Amino acid sequence: MATSLNDDDIMERGEARLEVPSEKMDLEMRKSQSYPARILRRCRNIKIFRRSSSAVMVRTTMIRSLNDCPRGYPRLAAFLDSNENFMLYRRFGFLQARLLFYKQDELRELEARLDRIDRLDERRDKSLLSSRQKDDAYGSRRKMLLQEIDVKFKDYASLLVVARDLASFNRPPARDFRSVKSYFDSQVPLCNIESYIYRQEDIIALKPGREKAWLDTSVEKILQMLNSRITRYIFSTPDLRAKADDQTKNLILYKHTRIALLISAINLGVIVALLVLPVYLLWQLTASAEQKAPPASLIIGILAVFTVAFSGALSVFTRAKRHEILASSAAYCAVLVVFIGNVKQLGPQKVTPS
Repeated sequence: MATSLNDDDIMERGEARLEVPSEKMDLEMRKSQSYPARILRRCRNIKIFRRSSSAVMVRTTMIRSLNDCPRGYPRLAAFLDSNENFMLYRRFGFLQARLLFYKQDELRELEARLDRIDRLDERRDKSLLSSRQKDDAYGSRRKMLLQEIDVKFKDYASLLVVARDLASFNRPPARDFRSVKSYFDSQVPLCNIESYIYRQEDIIALKPGREKAWLDTSVEKILQMLNSRITRYIFSTPDLRAKADDQTKNLILYKHTRIALLISAINLGVIVALLVLPVYLLWQLTASAEQKAPPASLIIGILAVFTVAFSGALSVFTRAKRHEILASSAAYCAVLVVFIGNVKQLGPQKVTPS
């Protein structure tokens, strides 16, 4: 006989629980929690404040250092790869000329054979020279000769194109050549007969050389002389320092962009000084109304000296062309002349009593 259990019996046995609506529970929890606690709970739910359950593996950059490569061709290859300006190789101009001469003379010989065949056919049967189809039908030697000429001419033309491309490569800048040559002198990576860098007239650079002004070269030389941890830390990157060999001073790699920033700062300082100094001198000479007016020769001398200094700074510190230097110098002189003409209006005006 089945017995029915009421709700009270079920509650006493612990077999059932009262179901409270979830919305009511959330409302009660919000009321029970304080405002700072709710803000903290929301911040924890944001992904930024969550901690990653799995550890993130940070992988370092893989750098091929010179010390990691064996001496000889492996280390030399790593050295040339360390700087794009060091990619200097031979163009084998002598071999190019010999190959071109050889293939050229082969074509000359084939051309002479073709002329002889044409003259023979002209005496025997002129129609063979007027119809290609008839000439081929007779199994002419001309067809076989032209096929041979086709192969030789394609080889000759392809070699001409390669020689033209190699001739378009630039010679390495003197500084880059000296850097690679000094490495050969100090490290001796190859045997004497295979040390190609000493054939200077036959060396080409894969990358076009950068046009450097006198200031660029001087700054690089000074940094090379002041080789220290501070200069390497400022003007080099960890990757470049890892490539170089710390045990030798023959290879120092600097970041070109950082050197360019230093050169730009020097240029800016010089240009500002050349603008401020003449203005200050001319102001001191012409601003005071009580003193006697300065001689015109002195003013013209100041203009000439600073204009020449300005044009010299442009030619030495920058890679400006001649017409750009002339235009900039003329504009600079015009600015100073306009300042001289208006300097009295900028100075203090005397008030005459009425």
